[in-house]
Amino acid sequence: MNHNILLEGKLADETGKMTLQLNQTIEINISAHKAQRQVNQFVHLEISTQLHAGTPMLVVIPDGTSLWRVPVHLTLPAFGDVGRVGFFHVNPQTGEMDTSPVSLASLVQAADVLASRFTSPAAHTI
Repeated sequence: MNHNILLEGKLADETGKMTLQLNQTIEINISAHKAQRQVNQFVHLEISTQLHAGTPMLVVIPDGTSLWRVPVHLTLPAFGDVGRVGFFHVNPQTGEMDTSPVSLASLVQAADVLASRFTSPAAHTI
């Protein structure tokens, strides 16, 4: 299994050499592909078909928890993929997603701001 792993948290306050030991067992019941499909289905049904999930990254937090961080991108018909507007976190053991109203509102707002850069009249002037 080849996945990028992000270690979340403050690892070093100084520059120079750092010793990092990670001896943690992580049970993955939800694959990266399944987490990505789950986020795709959610954004298409609940937010917009112009959003899609990117490649998940496994995040390991120093307190021992882990999660799939699945980026969400905005696609506009005339421009294709125009950028990332946020993330959804999926629990790799249970498949639970953080779909709180605050995280949804943040994602929708970021998508609206990014879309306006491409669709506003000012975006079409030279």
